[in-house]
Amino acid sequence: MVRRKFTAAIRAFALSLAGVALTACASNDIRWTEEVKLSDGRVIELQRRVELTASGFPAQERGFVKYVEICYAPLKLRWRSLGAYVPDVLDIVDGKAYMHVPIGNCGECRALGYPDPNALHFVWENGAWKRIRHDEFPAASEWNLLRSFANRRPQEDPRGLITLQEKERREYSVRDEQRRFGWRRMHERYLWRDACKQCGAPKTNESFSTAREIFDPGGDSCTP
Repeated sequence: MVRRKFTAAIRAFALSLAGVALTACASNDIRWTEEVKLSDGRVIELQRRVELTASGFPAQERGFVKYVEICYAPLKLRWRSLGAYVPDVLDIVDGKAYMHVPIGNCGECRALGYPDPNALHFVWENGAWKRIRHDEFPAASEWNLLRSFANRRPQEDPRGLITLQEKERREYSVRDEQRRFGWRRMHERYLWRDACKQCGAPKTNESFSTAREIFDPGGDSCTP
């Protein structure tokens, strides 16, 4: 009888650990649909996904962002960047999609050719992202992508449809800062502004020939 109770207790403990592990694993894959307002006033819906690195055991703290994925089926658009490169702007102008990624530290500035300003700019052409210069990026494009997604508590993760109003609630303090100081994109924030210039940067490398690859080589989960 004692052995039976002991065995049952061990089995229950093992199942509880498995449940915790599965929960932690599931919480590391965050998927949602997001409303995005474009510079011309249109509102579109993007499919978004973020995967976090696995948490350690027995600690159940969340890991780092492994990659960021964005999909837009009408243009067959796919974006999958490494976790250090989180876009803040996606815009569609004259039928072309553009992506903007802020850069905020000297290591990335050096690896990416000291871009001026401290951001990366891309256009979606022929089924691939092509890096372009700052002056080729639509001037009216502003921050419109959710960036607060990997919360400490998985129950606060974005899930389902995230509306424009929900985005405002989730990032209210930064949105309020934007309204007060008038910046348009993340690299213009006070803590990020002119980051690459402040690194004692040499001349900007506009050929992009030696810039680090920012895209994750793995497959994506975009649907046609």
